[in-house]
Amino acid sequence: MVRGRVMFAARFAALAVALGALGACGATPKHVDDDDPPEITGDAFSDSGSYKPKSFTVEVHGEGRPVILIPGLGCPGSVWDETVAHLAGFQTHVLTLAGFAGQPRIHKPLSATVRRELVRYIRSRHLKSPVIIGHSLGGFIAYWLAASEPELVGAVIVVDAGPALTDTDPETAKQLRELWTQAEDDEYAQQVHDAFIGMGTDSKRMLDLIKDVERSDRQAMGDAIYELETTDLRQKVSAISAPVLLVLADGGLQQFYRQEVATIPHLEIDVIPRTHHFVMWDDPKGFFGVVDPFLAKNPATTDKD
Repeated sequence: MVRGRVMFAARFAALAVALGALGACGATPKHVDDDDPPEITGDAFSDSGSYKPKSFTVEVHGEGRPVILIPGLGCPGSVWDETVAHLAGFQTHVLTLAGFAGQPRIHKPLSATVRRELVRYIRSRHLKSPVIIGHSLGGFIAYWLAASEPELVGAVIVVDAGPALTDTDPETAKQLRELWTQAEDDEYAQQVHDAFIGMGTDSKRMLDLIKDVERSDRQAMGDAIYELETTDLRQKVSAISAPVLLVLADGGLQQFYRQEVATIPHLEIDVIPRTHHFVMWDDPKGFFGVVDPFLAKNPATTDKD
């Protein structure tokens, strides 16, 4: 039962565990203390341009309409390199989440903390109607941000993710977390390889990504999986007022995702043929072929605080 749940989660947020040995990374990054970030309302922190979030790092490129790009579980911000290059004329803010790809982890639930700190980041940097683009776990966070702060964000693009996994009992969620946090170091490389290698059509590129994922903190990975398994946004996404584009990989979970997002008021769904979970890598032309017109017909607005 646990392995079946893990393999299902893999498609959503790169949560799969190898069918063979389980494990965790040999070199554990430094652990960072984290105070619970406050809920932000109104224009609080609007002049705090020096604010530095703890749950993610940011690389900013270019000038123009702001775009925030959120990668998936264990992944570095560099998964968005081609997207950043393509979005000439935009100002891209590329995140790498705490605990992933060599970054130090935090104590608090990662997705919830990223969501809260993104609110403060957007306001502190005076980003007007930023486009939010998220892949996998990053897409889950994008839904959460757009649902909790509907007047703060502009267009939302989610790549192969839904607002929940499936109904999971707490005990199963704990077991999934323990598969990562209690595994032996020397088993981790094989686990990550088996989980990620099939998520893209270019095996060489996936092997390069796997090296980055192996640098992730095993506690951060397990905690992020547990948080996904126990957080259900399906009843929240109807509050999203921004236009949403859901770009799906070609495969058997399309109907499942469609059902989960059916209550989003302004929604478009496109399936890119012959792609796996890393849609933007497998068919960049097809990916940008749906992203570009979506952004063009949903331009930035100037009336949001």
